[in-house]
Amino acid sequence: MTGTVRELVGGTITVPGVELATVLTDPDTGTSLYPQRASTPERVEEAIATAWAVHTDGAWSELPRKERADAVRALQAELAARAPELGLADSLDTGVPQAVTPLFIGAVTGLLESAASRIEDGFGHVELTSSAGGWDRWQLPWGPAAIFLPWNAPTATAIVKIAEALVAGCPVVLKPSEWAPHLSGPFAEAVLAALPPGVVQIVHGDRVVGASIVEDVRIAAVSYTGGVEGGRAVGQACARNFTPADLELSGNNPVVALPDTQPGTVVEHVVPGMLLLNGQWCAGPRRLVVPQSRLDDYLAALAAALDALPIGPTTDPGTVLGPLGHGPHRRRIEEQLDAFAARGCEVRRYGTLPEAGGHFAAAAVVLADDAPELTEEVFGPVLVVRTYRDVDEAVRIANDHPYGLSGYVFGDDRDAARAVGRRVRAGLVTLNSVLAGPPDISRVGSMWGSSGIGIAGLGQGASFFSGHRSVG
Repeated sequence: MTGTVRELVGGTITVPGVELATVLTDPDTGTSLYPQRASTPERVEEAIATAWAVHTDGAWSELPRKERADAVRALQAELAARAPELGLADSLDTGVPQAVTPLFIGAVTGLLESAASRIEDGFGHVELTSSAGGWDRWQLPWGPAAIFLPWNAPTATAIVKIAEALVAGCPVVLKPSEWAPHLSGPFAEAVLAALPPGVVQIVHGDRVVGASIVEDVRIAAVSYTGGVEGGRAVGQACARNFTPADLELSGNNPVVALPDTQPGTVVEHVVPGMLLLNGQWCAGPRRLVVPQSRLDDYLAALAAALDALPIGPTTDPGTVLGPLGHGPHRRRIEEQLDAFAARGCEVRRYGTLPEAGGHFAAAAVVLADDAPELTEEVFGPVLVVRTYRDVDEAVRIANDHPYGLSGYVFGDDRDAARAVGRRVRAGLVTLNSVLAGPPDISRVGSMWGSSGIGIAGLGQGASFFSGHRSVG
């Protein structure tokens, strides 16, 4: 049995032909489902060859803009119709409650309308005049793009990345994580119903399959979302062929609470961010940096917010914190918490775990002043608390880690908060909020440090998937 694990090569949907050693499990119960699967080398080769043919023939990039925009809107409609099915697939792979995943996916599908509009508005070509006559400035597709999905938000990431590649004119070879393959069935059906054959294809596998894709000279751009170790391997492989690489990796994101802000206000924003996707999202708040004199107030506010936390299976509509995605991930988080405890840090846990198995982990708050050297991201419902005596020390603590994805600053004096935010080493720094941002501002941020290579922000991906050419 393979659930909804499917590959899409050309115009054909099939079951991947190779059975791997690792067995997928149900996050709610921990029971075994079936082995992970991989596409055969022959099917991977066929997918890359098909993508290359689509690129060289202009089967997507040379279509009239209206036809491309209509196809993207058709993909939006097909995915929106399958949001409940895709949500169930994501819950099975990630442990995120079923009440959350379809809504999350449904919201992200709206990005395809923006993509269609950008295609209609003429993305990729500007005609200029000069003293020497007319000039054309083009942004042209690099060629076949490989997109590697993370296991924590597979469907949303697929939609965001594919939308940008389609705007740029690139055919896509999509590889889901071997830990999160279940979106592939309904996603393949949506692609087949909306797009010309070969424009988006799906193959499966582990690092072996991933390496064979990245190292192929016909792959002209690689977009990878995942951990630092995998991103480093992808980056090194891309360097051999000078293949453009977009790497969105981990983030140990600080929250700086300035002395003039109220603990209850900060916790009101931080806890929902800490628990979003069961804490399994790269931009989540990880490290709360608070005034030493107010530590007890912050701990009391955190306890009040977390004590009665509903922890339960993905199927329960009342669940706020579901299980983690898979057993090895849960064990890794427990190892990290044990490492803090071994260095004298107090680890406080909140909520009652279900009795019937599953990959459940209680929300945890770690008082970490005694282990400043432990700066690796804890990718789950864990908040590490550090204290400071003055604002300069707060900034040093906030930046005392190798990552640089997101950051958060809370302060009643907005100008002072902005000044601190300017000093936080991260691409996207939000003031007085975690999950919301101003709708009328387009935020753009680079990946700093070990968080990767590239630029985060709506609409930025198409620029990555295309190269500039001026003619005149």
